[in-house]
Amino acid sequence: MKRRGKLFTKRLVFTACLLALALAWNVGVGGCGSKNSSKVDAPLAPDFKLDVLDDGSKALKDYRGKVVLLDFWSIGCPPCRRAIPHLVSLYEKYKGKGFVALGISFDRKEMEQLRGFIEKYSVTYPILLGTMDVAKAYGVRSIPSVFILDKKGRIRLHMIGFNEQIGQQIEKKVKDLIKE
Repeated sequence: MKRRGKLFTKRLVFTACLLALALAWNVGVGGCGSKNSSKVDAPLAPDFKLDVLDDGSKALKDYRGKVVLLDFWSIGCPPCRRAIPHLVSLYEKYKGKGFVALGISFDRKEMEQLRGFIEKYSVTYPILLGTMDVAKAYGVRSIPSVFILDKKGRIRLHMIGFNEQIGQQIEKKVKDLIKE
């Protein structure tokens, strides 16, 4: 029975990744979907409080006054895994300038694998344990799904998928928002 549950989880993650690729293909923005909001029409990001991997819990409101990157991801998703080194580099480069990255992982049932992944890729930013309620509040239907929030907590960029072009767009938005 336990093996059947793991197989179901793997199939679910695989299906989510396929849906992300299909959506990205249909949107046609460099292999990704994106939504870039101006300061005026940017919606306020839904607040949440999630468990931090091995370190209590954090609420999104704890990061007000900083530019925040939220990365909804899972270790079973190949584009998610490709994004991690870029996000680690981005975090290290800008963390002293009012920027924080938060990984929101959907790997609650694979905690040891998640810990191993975090160690292998030297992830230095906080990893939060995502819930379906938070994913629903953000409208996450595929992963990786990255949201960048300005210092007032407004969603200024939403990207689906990951490739080099997306990585460059994310970094540009982070740099621009740090200057605001």
